[in-house]
Amino acid sequence: MSIKKIVKVWNDKELINENINFLRRPTKNIFFPISTTTEQIIKDLIDTYKSIPCAGIAANQIGYDKSIFIGLKYLDENIDEEEIEKKESQADQSDIDGNEYADNYEIYINPQIDRTDKKSIQEEIEGCLSFPNISLKIKRFDNIKVRYYNKDGKSIRKTLTGFMSKLFQHELDHLNGKLMMEHNLIEGYIDEKSDLNPELFHELKQKLS
Repeated sequence: MSIKKIVKVWNDKELINENINFLRRPTKNIFFPISTTTEQIIKDLIDTYKSIPCAGIAANQIGYDKSIFIGLKYLDENIDEEEIEKKESQADQSDIDGNEYADNYEIYINPQIDRTDKKSIQEEIEGCLSFPNISLKIKRFDNIKVRYYNKDGKSIRKTLTGFMSKLFQHELDHLNGKLMMEHNLIEGYIDEKSDLNPELFHELKQKLS
């Protein structure tokens, strides 16, 4: 079992420039058949995902520069979308007792978006393990057609809407080296226990512009 530390953009009221630069580098595609290195990445993603309350984790969030992420496989009636985003944004300050959706996951290898419905828009709150203790409301496409390979090397194509569409776009942004603060933000929410202050937020926005 190998639970990895999340690569975060700040800590103790300071930006971590090395981490920011790493997260902004696009990841590299994975080739098939998958190597032992890729198999290890998958194991680390699964172990880390199961240990942290979250909806998804990209490989570069645990230190690997490969185009792969783990995330919810499906959205069922037992999943509270707002609650999972809240828990993800506050994961580093809570007593972590695992991911209640630990068995609900898919491995997304070399993911891409084939088509977006530009008339279908959502404006929803997002949390991110790499941006502890803040939530941001971001405008995204609501209806997208995607493709990826699963861990068995099978090519998957599907249409995603709502929360699953947001999740896929968020994790794909990570793999493409785009941080969520680089979007045109609608609103931002800083948790009262956060080390982040408005000055640090502004400094990071300037760095990303």
